[in-house]
Amino acid sequence: MRLALVINTYPPHLGGLENHVSNLAQGLRELGHEVWVLTLSDSPGLRDDDGVRVLTGRGHLPIAEVISFPSVGTTRRIARFLRENRIDIVGTHTRFFPMSLVGLRAARMAGIPVIHTEHGSGFVATPSPIIFAGSRAVDLTMGRYVLRHADRVLAISAQSAAFIKRLAGVGAEVFHNAIPAPEPHPAPADRPGHLVFVGRVVAGKGWDAFLSSVAALRGRGIDVDGELLGAGAELEDARAMARELGIDDAVSIPGRVPPSQVRQALAGATLVNPTVLSEGFQTTLLEVIAESGRVVTYEVPGAQILADQGAPVVITGERRAESLTDALATMLAAPPVPAPSGLIEQWTWPVRSRQYADILAEVLRDHRA
Repeated sequence: MRLALVINTYPPHLGGLENHVSNLAQGLRELGHEVWVLTLSDSPGLRDDDGVRVLTGRGHLPIAEVISFPSVGTTRRIARFLRENRIDIVGTHTRFFPMSLVGLRAARMAGIPVIHTEHGSGFVATPSPIIFAGSRAVDLTMGRYVLRHADRVLAISAQSAAFIKRLAGVGAEVFHNAIPAPEPHPAPADRPGHLVFVGRVVAGKGWDAFLSSVAALRGRGIDVDGELLGAGAELEDARAMARELGIDDAVSIPGRVPPSQVRQALAGATLVNPTVLSEGFQTTLLEVIAESGRVVTYEVPGAQILADQGAPVVITGERRAESLTDALATMLAAPPVPAPSGLIEQWTWPVRSRQYADILAEVLRDHRA
């Protein structure tokens, strides 16, 4: 099978979406499929990433280092590429990215089907009225069009599927996120009182609730320390808040760190996840479970299903720092045991890649019928 993934950004650009697509592409290649990635950046070119061919066009008018726009004529050029390389099917990701619309229209011009994966679980959450209005307009036009015209729509979580139904009136198959299969390693030291925040240090992500809870727990005499891992516009605000709360000696705030250091921080620890943004399925939930850790989180996609499967996931009653502190205190009084060793296997990319390949084959059969 020949697949072209048409997306806005791809590694080395860092982010959850980029990691998802990269792992999916590698997984499909390892299953013997031919995979192309057509993407945008400020460094156009063609490269080979362990058998996945990445064709990069120049992006224009970047917005917040997240969205950029392709050159005029990109749709026609991609349609020609699809025909010349005998691509069987196109995959797109996230409704509001320009390349999702470009990929859809190019596939239609080439006469091949499209499978779209939606990563969002709601409209963009932002304190900016301009961004809110603009993103809502994009969702109600381009986003709705992409969702309604794809041959198959996948959703990264049940919450995402519900959002797709509200936005576009179409059904979506839940296709959960995943992580690379963990390497065998000895069980880490059990340290539930080591609290870890992982994510962008921006408004809504919950870094302030994390720091407030660490300070409140220590004020109650509960022995906790922590790490706040990630970069973002409010990183210096986070460091200042830690100093003001008097916990800068108990919480490390190094900024962005490599994935190996994130895994090391999560090993046997407690992931604290107080985000109020419209998240997809955060892989950090899976990563901490794979590292014999625990999760205390606001209600987010994926948390409940993991808890139902027996993972040590605690969901707060409310999305407030006080509720987070209480949930952490209760959990620390009687820490749940780590997840069974076999639980995480079903949440790994080898399993998920086979699932995606089966869906691709089904869509192709329906298209050719």
